[in-house]
Amino acid sequence: MNNFLEIKNLSIAFPGNHLVNTLNNFNLKLEKNGSLGIVGESGSGKTLSMLALTRLLPKQAIVSSGSIDFLNHNLSEIDNLNFYRNFSGKKISMIFQEPMTALNPVYTIGRQLMHTYMYHNKVGKKEAHHKSLEMLSSVKLSDNLERMKQYPHQLSGGQRQRVMIAMALINNPSLLIADEPTTALDVTVQKEIINLIQELKEKFGMALIFISHDLGVVSQVSKNIIVMKRGDIIETGKTYNVLNKPKKLYTKTLISCLKNLNTKRKKNQRQKNNKIIEVKNLSKIYKLPSKLFSAKKIINAVNDINFSVYEGETLSIIGESGSGKSTVAKMLNGLLTPDRGEILISNKDVNKLDTNERAEMIQPVFQDPYSTLNPNHTIGYIIARPLILNKPFLFDELRNLVLKTMDLVGLDKGFYYRFPNQLSGGQRQRVAIARAIILEPKILICDEPTSSLDVTIQEQILQLLKNLKQKLGITIILISHDISVVKYLSERILVMLDGEIVETGDTISTLQNPKKEYTKKLMSAVYEI
Repeated sequence: MNNFLEIKNLSIAFPGNHLVNTLNNFNLKLEKNGSLGIVGESGSGKTLSMLALTRLLPKQAIVSSGSIDFLNHNLSEIDNLNFYRNFSGKKISMIFQEPMTALNPVYTIGRQLMHTYMYHNKVGKKEAHHKSLEMLSSVKLSDNLERMKQYPHQLSGGQRQRVMIAMALINNPSLLIADEPTTALDVTVQKEIINLIQELKEKFGMALIFISHDLGVVSQVSKNIIVMKRGDIIETGKTYNVLNKPKKLYTKTLISCLKNLNTKRKKNQRQKNNKIIEVKNLSKIYKLPSKLFSAKKIINAVNDINFSVYEGETLSIIGESGSGKSTVAKMLNGLLTPDRGEILISNKDVNKLDTNERAEMIQPVFQDPYSTLNPNHTIGYIIARPLILNKPFLFDELRNLVLKTMDLVGLDKGFYYRFPNQLSGGQRQRVAIARAIILEPKILICDEPTSSLDVTIQEQILQLLKNLKQKLGITIILISHDISVVKYLSERILVMLDGEIVETGDTISTLQNPKKEYTKKLMSAVYEI
């Protein structure tokens, strides 16, 4: 049999007032050592289909129809859970989107790797320890005897993802499922992880199913593709054919949104506006706790940087994790105090402003709105909160201002009494933007505002920020590692590495003709279709 995995007519529903189908007649065929990409927006059913394959579906999920044939076993007919775990757990492995939540925070890396190997193989601790070290070397981690003793929080995002890959491959599976494995990673680390997965696929002779909403990444890793929307398969075929000659309108829309983000704008001709922000000799030092018989380790998170921001412009700060870009954003917001240097906003020292005055000048928009919106409060109250804290208002006046702001960011007034968990990711980000602009600040600091959003929602949020900038005359500082987002939104760019600015200039000129090796490295890691 050529297809070692075949899923036929799989449908999954969730109970409510009536059964709601979230996956409709899903079909999939995959050959041994083959590669398949599954793309679509959040809620399209791409992850749900793979959770059914691994029997990790939520308890309330109901598989209403379908069959799953894998290595001559009908998995949907296996009732013996222990047999299923031993069979599919060893033959099928999954890399999850966020390794920090998938790895157990109270166990060392070594213990988790060893347990995974010992569970499926009748071996002792010595052999499991040796196998774990071997796998850490396979995923190109160094100092692995020390790494085995570390906990997940002691590793970087890229290192945690490598550990997840090592854990997924430690039992030499026949099928590897990678669920958004690079979403939260820097562009250079993303490329390293993609190359690593491809290399290990060939080394271990596995089949690969790669789930993502990043079409550029999928085009690199899969020979075939499935495009999904709201539980249905919209289009399927060879990856190159589907991405270059899509037949369905939805696929064309996805690709159009991605290409819109990557549209090369003309070189910006910045008007000679006044400086609204001046950063002078800014430095921030972190002191890590000392180990036994050793001195405290000092990290220069930001090291003597200087730059200016002009009224009405969008300035992007890019760089890898640990480059210092988010530390700069926190100091601009007054959330961190510099160790040296000063930050002037409209010629006023940001650290000498009182809370209310600073809130009316500069506001943040964070990466993950779900974690920054209080789940116990209504949308209306969340947006109104800055006004309540800063100015006295009558109830009707306050409500009218909130509704006006909601309209400005494209939120229907019907959302006023809803809660954050009743909104989509894009809607929650609109709420976060509404909360940030309701005080009519001069500056928005947007820290990775679209990194967790699908490409179609990304374009909507970025266009919203563009429109707000024009209507309200807001200055925007964008913190991002997504080059397409930077190109779409900003006129000028700062490139940071190890706490220092290594290159600056007009966004398009700098990205098209980088002068520094680090900027060239960033650009070489960008995947486009």
